[in-house]
Amino acid sequence: MSLTPTAIPGMRARLHMPEEILSLPVSGNTLLSDGDVVVQSTDGKTVLAVADATNKKFGVVVFQHIGKSGKNTKGLEAYQAKDCAPIMQIGSVWVKTTAPVTDINAKVYVRTANATGDAPLGSLSSTALDSTELPNASWETITDASGMAILRLCGA
Repeated sequence: MSLTPTAIPGMRARLHMPEEILSLPVSGNTLLSDGDVVVQSTDGKTVLAVADATNKKFGVVVFQHIGKSGKNTKGLEAYQAKDCAPIMQIGSVWVKTTAPVTDINAKVYVRTANATGDAPLGSLSSTALDSTELPNASWETITDASGMAILRLCGA
């Protein structure tokens, strides 16, 4: 019997490369889950859920077992206002995509308009529909059978 490791959203992917993970308080009235894309406020002191294409200083919530005081719609622990969330801006992290990544050279896009149930605001894909390009980011893998891929961030 072999054990196949399973990736989860927000799990760090490459531990041998430089990383920058900021601990920033959550603002706004939304919940942030592991692997969610967030934007850093203009003053750089807080993070909030993606609401539009105005602010492009994106980061990804890194999986961590502590600091969550809310629950998301699936009943899983999530960060809410005033919780301090770990936000990766440099490094590699597993993310759930809304459109399959079939070419690692494809651009990375964040949904910033016309949210749907399958593609909420802040979701990641390799297609530009209703989205903003995620600056300094690239795909390290194509999506696996569960829709997960490794995203490389090179700074916000």
